[in-house]
This record gives sequence, C-alpha cells and structure tokens, in this order.
Amino acid sequence: MQSSAQRTVKAGLAVKLLTWLLAMTTASAQAETLREVFEKAWANSPSGRTAEAKREEVAASRTVAESWFPAAPKIDAFHRTDRWNSDLGNQESEIGISIPLWLPGQKAARRSLAEAEGEENEGDIQATRLAVAGELRRALWTLVMARSEAEVAAERLKTALGLEADVGRRFKVGEIARSDLLLARQETASARAAAADAQLTVVRSLQRYRVLTGTERLPDDPQEPLAVAGNHAVDPRIAAAQAVVERARAALKLAQESRREAPSIGVLYRRDRDVSGATPRDSIGFAISLPMAVAARNAPLMASANTALIEAEARYRRFVAEVEAEVFEAEAQLASAALGAVLAVEREQAAAERLALMRRSFELGETSLVELLRAQYQTTEARIEGVRSRSRLSAAQANLNQARGITP
Repeated sequence: MQSSAQRTVKAGLAVKLLTWLLAMTTASAQAETLREVFEKAWANSPSGRTAEAKREEVAASRTVAESWFPAAPKIDAFHRTDRWNSDLGNQESEIGISIPLWLPGQKAARRSLAEAEGEENEGDIQATRLAVAGELRRALWTLVMARSEAEVAAERLKTALGLEADVGRRFKVGEIARSDLLLARQETASARAAAADAQLTVVRSLQRYRVLTGTERLPDDPQEPLAVAGNHAVDPRIAAAQAVVERARAALKLAQESRREAPSIGVLYRRDRDVSGATPRDSIGFAISLPMAVAARNAPLMASANTALIEAEARYRRFVAEVEAEVFEAEAQLASAALGAVLAVEREQAAAERLALMRRSFELGETSLVELLRAQYQTTEARIEGVRSRSRLSAAQANLNQARGITP
C-alpha cells in the first residue's frame, strides 16, 4: 500500500498539472477583442463563404438585365442542291441572323428582379453572420463556464489535500481516529476525480470553440455590453425575410411582363441558280417573329410566381412573430439570470462563512470531520453555482443581443 506521503506527493502533482492545463487555456486569452474573434469565426464559416459566393450569381443576373437582348442572337444557314438526283446544277444557299427583343416593360422588370436578388443576397449574408455570432456566443460562454468550474474544482482538490495532510498529522499524534483519515482520503480522491472531469470538460469546450473560430485564442474581455433595443427594420433576419418578399414580388412582375416568348427580327442573305453555268441571283430578306400569348404557357408561370409571393409574405409575418417571441424570452431569461446571480452570491457568502466557523470548530475538536466535509462540499457547490450564475448572466446578456439581431 502507498504511504500517506506518497499519496500527498502524487496528489500535489495532480494539482500542479491541473493548474498548468488551466493556465494553458487561459494564456491564449490575450489582447484580442470579441469582434476580432467573431470575424475569425465568420471567415472560418462554410455557410458564410457560401453566402458570399452567391454574389457572383447576383452579378451574372445583373449582367443579363443590362444586356441589349433578352437572349443570345441566333444564326441560321441553309443550302440545297440537286447534285444527288437530276444534277442540273440547281443550288440555293441562305444565311441569316435573328435577334430577340425585349418586350415592353420586360427589361425594367428584369432589372428590378436583379436588384431584388442582390438585396436578398446581402440580407442572407447579414442573417448568416448573426447565426455565426450565435454559435460563437454559445461556444464562448460554455468554455468560460467550464474554465470557471475547473478552477473551483482545482481549489477543492487543493483544500482536500491540505485537509488530508492535517488529519494525517493529527492521526499520528493520536488526536483523531483512523476512520477520519480514511474519510479525508475519500474526499481527496473524490476531489481529484471531479477536477479531472472538469478539466476534460474544458478541453472539449475548447476544441468546439477552436473548430468554430479556427483558433484557441479567447477574447480578453468576452463580456458584452447590453445593446439598446432596436426596431425590427434593422434586425438582419427581418431584413432578410423582407428581401425574400421583395424578390418574389419582382419575380411576379417579371412574369406579368413576359406573357409571351421574346419576339425577334432577322435579316437573311440568299443566293440561288437554276442550272449549272447560269448567273446566280442574290437577294436580301427581313423576318419578324411575334410569338402569341397563350394561357397554356402563361397560367402555370403566373400561378407559380404568385404562390411564391404568398408563401414569402406568410413566412415573413411568421418570422416577425418568432423574432418578437425570441426577444421577450431573452429578456425574461436575463431577468431570471440576474436574480439567480444575486441569490448565488448570498448563498456563496453564507456557505463560506459557515465553512470558516466549522473549520475553527473542527480545529478545536468541537465538530466532527463528517460535518466539516459536509460544510466544505456545500461551499464548493455554492461556489460552482456562483460561477455558473455569473456565466449565465453574461451569456443571457449576449443572448439578448443575439435576439435583438446585434452581432459582436
């Protein structure tokens, strides 16, 4: 069996290891603002890159809207000969070009749609940035809470080691029973296991944070000031939903202005001869194509565009209600977290004062080790709840900023 001294040395090394690991996770939190960390998370976000890449699609749509023709011009060629039958030298050759034309009001409607698609894309980018901010806030405060709990667990282990050493000395001089020494060792083992679990939680939280941001550096001040409540017009999610409605409305307008296929005009050049050796005849012709507007073509397109607009408007109204509910919930969560933080401070102070009294009483031999350990455990629980409540309060402030559509 290991001696008490050996156990104390090993436990002391465990404390030093835990302290070193905590220092390593803390050392990275230097000279970096929350805004800078958020920009790293945005640059590292696949959804952010996808949203920004769609700008090229919008640019292509604008190019089409600003072009002279709604579609590409077309060249037609024709040649006929009697070489394979009578072979009298009869030949006909023809080449022509046809150019599609914008319908009245169609080009303006197409330009409006391109502008609406651009606004939708920008709105989607801002809404995606807010979503990334939400992921960052959750990961950051989960990590901050885990680190705070690990610090409390490390202090608990340090206290347990000190208590075990004290009980061991008193046991050697016959002031205390061996059962108390074993109880102190149990508390040390329990504290060591709790400290290891807490540090594992720190490592897991830190890795999630690193995957999100691409770095292990934490902001030097993660605390967010509570932003003033704004109106829905500046909320990126509301703005993005409104942009979807405007794009659907522009698409419906384009469908209304495109009730037929694009008309076209063309010019053709023709050369023909009747027999071999005859003088070729050249001629130039003009053509115009006017497709008819028929319900078989227009009705499905109009119905589809109208359905898309109705769906976008319904989603917008629903989304506004959801955002309002999210803000109300975040405000209630903040109020609850503030109250919880106040109560946690009172509980922590009371537990610390009671522990001090119990330690003095134990040293005088008036209190058993069991009662001291119970008081010590209650103090640790109060401290853990205290750091949790403070982290919850800070996270609730960040969550309210998130609900109000504000990025770091």
